[in-house]
Amino acid sequence: MEELLPVYEYLVSPGFSTEMVKLFCAKIDSSKAPQFSGAREEGEDIKIHVLSTAEAFAAMDNGLIHNGMAIIALQWLALNLKRLQKMWCP
Repeated sequence: MEELLPVYEYLVSPGFSTEMVKLFCAKIDSSKAPQFSGAREEGEDIKIHVLSTAEAFAAMDNGLIHNGMAIIALQWLALNLKRLQKMWCP
């Protein structure tokens, strides 16, 4: 990871729970992403999907992404992509 930016901090279920989620945006080299990841000792078996921003936005728009946290992160990315590209891809 090259750089980490805070995105949002929000209550998952306001009025019901005090659980907070903190979202971050990280600059990474996705060419080095493994196909599978996770801590073996914890029984994790995580499949990593590397998508372009266009593919990720299309998946969200087509209803293929059902996770609220991911939708919030992708919507933030759509709103901030040009700013990030200016910062990270001069």
